[in-house]
Amino acid sequence: MDSKLFGAIARNDKQTFINFVQENEEFLSQKSGEAKNTVLHVAARFGHVELVSEIIKLLPDLVSVVNNREETPLDTACRQGEADVVMLLLEANPWVASMLNSENQTPFFIACSYGNREVVKLFTDLPWVLDFEENAVLSALHVSVAQGHADIVTTLLNARPRLARKADSNGCLPLHLACENGRLEITRILLQLDPHLALAKNHSRYTPSHLAAMNDQTQILVELLSKSPRSFEVLTGKGETVFHLAAMFNRYRSFLFLEQSLHTNLLHRPDERGNTVLHLAVSKMGFKLFA
Repeated sequence: MDSKLFGAIARNDKQTFINFVQENEEFLSQKSGEAKNTVLHVAARFGHVELVSEIIKLLPDLVSVVNNREETPLDTACRQGEADVVMLLLEANPWVASMLNSENQTPFFIACSYGNREVVKLFTDLPWVLDFEENAVLSALHVSVAQGHADIVTTLLNARPRLARKADSNGCLPLHLACENGRLEITRILLQLDPHLALAKNHSRYTPSHLAAMNDQTQILVELLSKSPRSFEVLTGKGETVFHLAAMFNRYRSFLFLEQSLHTNLLHRPDERGNTVLHLAVSKMGFKLFA
């Protein structure tokens, strides 16, 4: 892309840009550097609304042209959180919202992963986008949980509550990820929506409680015990209890919390191989509770 043309876009110099295009219409079709961004990609990245509108009028087809990452200008605007630009692009060609980039991500997924709530809200007002999301390989809700974007999680669940029951490729619900990564506020949001989510097992046969114990997420365990005490009775696929998992992974704080809070016989229950927690602790020789 011509450096003067790029400069005019970066400065939001609409008149200079128009003058360049009037002199040579081929400027509209130019792409910049290795990224292969079009003039519309660049204008969208800078959030120049009037310039984006002008480019769309001059060459509407640019809305669906991709760069070397297979991303349209809509992806760029979603990443930058430019809600007004996103609205213009969607009005020009709403179907670009269903296009996947080279990493199989939709524009909606990108907006969620970057925590751009205003952009996400625009998408949630389009039911067909949420329909597409429910069948997507990569889940926007899962990535929002993993990144800790509680406001995005709330927005998504308000628009489509059943997304909380969508499993990823590992069989994990959003609650599994929240508990594993210590996302306390998001854990509360999901449990308030449906406490029974805590009973679900992923493909490794772990519940959210199991993952919290394995990762020493004691605050998460407190929340789970408050909202879904029955989830602590669920065993892993190998018959292990939360006590077994805390001992196996040397999670002393979690073990101590569980021992003080759970008034059951789980502490002495053997797994499918007949091993109790004491057997595991002795075999590891380093678990502080028994040191």
